[in-house]
Amino acid sequence: MRLAIVNLTGGGFSGGYKKYLKNILPRLAEHNNVEALLCVSPEGNDISTWFKKPPVADYCSFSPCSLSHLAHIPDRKMLTCLRKFSPDIVFLPVARYIRLDGTPVVNMVRNMEPFVANMKGDTLLEMFKKFVQRQIARNSVRRADYTIAVSSFVKEYLTSTLKVLKNKVSLIYHGLTQQPNESFMYPVSVPIGWDGGFLFTCGSIRPARGLEDLVEALSDLKTRNLNMRMVIAGETVPGMRKYRDGLRRLIALRGLTENVCWAGSLNDAEMHWCYERCSLFIMTSRVEACPNIALEAMSHGCVCISTESLPMKEFFGEAAIYYPPKNGHALAEATKRILALDKNLRKIMSEKSRRQATKFSWDVCAERTVALLAEVVKISKFNGHNVHK
Repeated sequence: MRLAIVNLTGGGFSGGYKKYLKNILPRLAEHNNVEALLCVSPEGNDISTWFKKPPVADYCSFSPCSLSHLAHIPDRKMLTCLRKFSPDIVFLPVARYIRLDGTPVVNMVRNMEPFVANMKGDTLLEMFKKFVQRQIARNSVRRADYTIAVSSFVKEYLTSTLKVLKNKVSLIYHGLTQQPNESFMYPVSVPIGWDGGFLFTCGSIRPARGLEDLVEALSDLKTRNLNMRMVIAGETVPGMRKYRDGLRRLIALRGLTENVCWAGSLNDAEMHWCYERCSLFIMTSRVEACPNIALEAMSHGCVCISTESLPMKEFFGEAAIYYPPKNGHALAEATKRILALDKNLRKIMSEKSRRQATKFSWDVCAERTVALLAEVVKISKFNGHNVHK
């Protein structure tokens, strides 16, 4: 099978997307059923440099943000590259679609935020971006020959709400990299002395993260003489600075400025340190497709609290205590209850987290992905044309 992976983004990659590619590309390139692999990416993103030993694959780039992409037409540079490679199938790990001479196309939905209602704190520009993303994604999954859903929640939404045929959607979970000899580094952004006993959360700073719950919980705990520290890791993109500044004002209003550390974007070693040293990992997101950070936290044996938002229970299982989203008081109650547990009970919860994390594997993800792509190619060749024609 000649496989072309087209990363049809606006020019960059989120942290989760980059982790997906770093883990899946080598496995696909080395798979016995993949004869040749072409990786197509926006200019300025040399994916081959991400690897100490680059996968055996060809690479080419295209100019991002072309209006032709919205019409599902590859730009000339991309089209020339793809035709020269002559793939049996095109795989887009995003909810996008392109037309390529009847070649079957498989895409993936790994971001559910555009499909949910606008969040409190979204700017008008952000609402417009979500609207455009939603329309593109809807059209893409309806036109693609097949779509990969990264959770049962995503699959159910595609088939029930967007009315994509059930036999055109498959569930393939993302994996988790188990690194027994991980390096650790004290983050320079974390105050000296915060080497234990802090609450930890991470992810891009945006309204969908629901960080207001944490502020309300910290305030509630403070009134009970529990003066907790919180480390918030994650990047704030320019469009989200207004939201972050609003959180800072709320934190100051509640007298919590000294209790909260905005750690910013952390490297892997710094993230490992935070997972290992925190008293609790807290997930406050309003919606996720596949919460990769939750998997990382569990792999480190973190004791976890999560919202009941979808699809959290699908991933945490019994390895987390849940609270209703937008309910800081309930989060405070859950936090207080867990902090009061003795060492043996905390150890049991930590072991549950590690066991739950082992259910997610990049090897399994790659194997199921190749099997699905090969099946789509087989059906396409049997029909003598694109599956939908």
